Amino acid sequence: MRVILLSLALAAPSPQAGLQGPSRTGWEAIQNGEPEKAASAFREALSANPRDALSQAGAGVAAHLLGREDEALRSLKKALELNPDLSYASYMLGQVAYAQGDLDLAIRSLERALKASPGSRTLAAQIEQWKKEAALHDTFVQRPGARFTILFEGPAQKAVADRVNAVLEQAYVRIGRTLNEYPPETITAILYTKQQFRDITRSPSWAAGVYDGRIRIPVQGALRDPGELDRVVTHEYVHAVLHSLAPRGVPTWLNEGLATYFEPGDHAWLTQRLRTANPIPLRMLEESFDRLDGEDALVAYAESCVAARVLVERLGPSFPTFLQYVGNGTSVDQALLLFNISPDDIQREWSRRAGTK
Repeated sequence: MRVILLSLALAAPSPQAGLQGPSRTGWEAIQNGEPEKAASAFREALSANPRDALSQAGAGVAAHLLGREDEALRSLKKALELNPDLSYASYMLGQVAYAQGDLDLAIRSLERALKASPGSRTLAAQIEQWKKEAALHDTFVQRPGARFTILFEGPAQKAVADRVNAVLEQAYVRIGRTLNEYPPETITAILYTKQQFRDITRSPSWAAGVYDGRIRIPVQGALRDPGELDRVVTHEYVHAVLHSLAPRGVPTWLNEGLATYFEPGDHAWLTQRLRTANPIPLRMLEESFDRLDGEDALVAYAESCVAARVLVERLGPSFPTFLQYVGNGTSVDQALLLFNISPDDIQREWSRRAGTK
């Protein structure tokens, strides 16, 4: 999710033309992918002029890229209070609100942005897609809980919803002990039919679940293979934990590798898959796996799981702290050096176990 929203922030036309001083520095830092520098520059700009709507919007984008979502929402809303016609702020508020699960605010924000760009087919299509999603969710049963809220279609899915909730509660304890992270916010899990899942997420045909701020899983017929359901639910929950612990900077291979590593059940398929696969260099797995076909995706998950296992074993109880460094913008290699571990040693061990020599 973080990678997608980062690309949106960088692709959206930022309003830096004609600006000077720290505000311009902040927008340039956003475009260069330097959120810490951007946040510092916008703080300076707002200290001089708290009613600078462009700097408020920039502060919101920087906060979002740093994983500070509440701060991002506050700053973007403030920017629109100061300048209701600031379409860039409306657009970004919509994206952040959607990622936080606030569909109503997301739709209203994009509708405001569309008024400023009435010919935008992209905005119109996104609004229509979100409205369909909101309408579908309005028909679902919602079972709220302290840690998890489950949305499902009704009585026919109640047994599946019960199992999903139980698996999430077990994962909360088991994975929390290992990573020393217990997400403070309630996590929403939405259970779909297979067609609903494809229509809403537009994920690859091989995807068994998605985490984009909410856990989304196709569960039609899931109780015929409860072990597979448990695996998918746990996998997506790990993504939620990592988003809480390290909301930015975690490469895809580490994110997906840890989610696979923590899955319950037998991991023998990893060895079998890697034994016959054409290896993919780990550096090629920094970004989303969505571009991969089914076979390459399996190889990517297997290699990533091996890499995650190597890191967990080498770092031991220091692993959660290592993740925090990575989540704060430190590269994996630099974070390893902080624990006197050679990145080259990790690479060699990964190559040996994954059979990529």
